[in-house]
Amino acid sequence: MENKRVTLELPEGNFITTVSQFTNEDASSLKTIYESWRTLCGTLAAMNARAVNLPEGLSEIAFSIAKGVWRCTNSIPGANSSFDCYDPNGGRGNNRIQVKACSVLPDLTSFGPNSQWDRIYFVDFYREGNWDGTFDIYELDTNDIKNYPVNATQTLSDQQAQGRRPRFSIYSGLILHNRYISKETYQITERGIIQL
Repeated sequence: MENKRVTLELPEGNFITTVSQFTNEDASSLKTIYESWRTLCGTLAAMNARAVNLPEGLSEIAFSIAKGVWRCTNSIPGANSSFDCYDPNGGRGNNRIQVKACSVLPDLTSFGPNSQWDRIYFVDFYREGNWDGTFDIYELDTNDIKNYPVNATQTLSDQQAQGRRPRFSIYSGLILHNRYISKETYQITERGIIQL
C-alpha cells in the first residue's frame, strides 16, 4: 500500500488530498484479513452470537485492487467526499465511485442522505452461498439506485431529500432481476486478486 498526495478532479473543483493505492502485493495481507474475519464469524456463530459485519476495509481494498482505483478515506473540505474510491483514469464526472458490499443475503444496504457518486458497484462476498474468498463485482446504473422504490410512495432520492438514510436490498431488488451493467468475478489469493 502506498499513501500518496494527489489531485482529485471533483464537481466542486480540483482538490489535493491523500489516497491509498493498493496493488497485488497487498493481497497476502488481505487474504489474512479475510480468513481472520471468517474465523471470527464462525467462532461467534458456534456460541450463538451474531457474526461480525463485512469490514469496509476488506471490501473496499479488494475492490480497489481488482479495479485498479484509489481508496479515499479522508474528508475533503469544500467537497462532498462521501464516495469510497476514485478512478484516476475516469475523468471529471466519471471518477467518484461508491462501493456497497454484502456478506449475507439478502443484504440491507443503506445510503447516507448526502451520498454522491459517479459510478456505483455492489460487491457480493457471499457468492453463490459460499465464503471461499471469491467475490462478484456488479456495476449498477445510478438511475436504478436513485429511483428505487424504498416504500410504497418514496424512492431512494425522495428519502435522501428529506435527510433520511434509505435502505433496501440491492441483491433482491436489482441483481436478481438482472438490473446491472456488468458482472465480474474475482478471488483473493496469496499472489493477488485474480479475475476468474
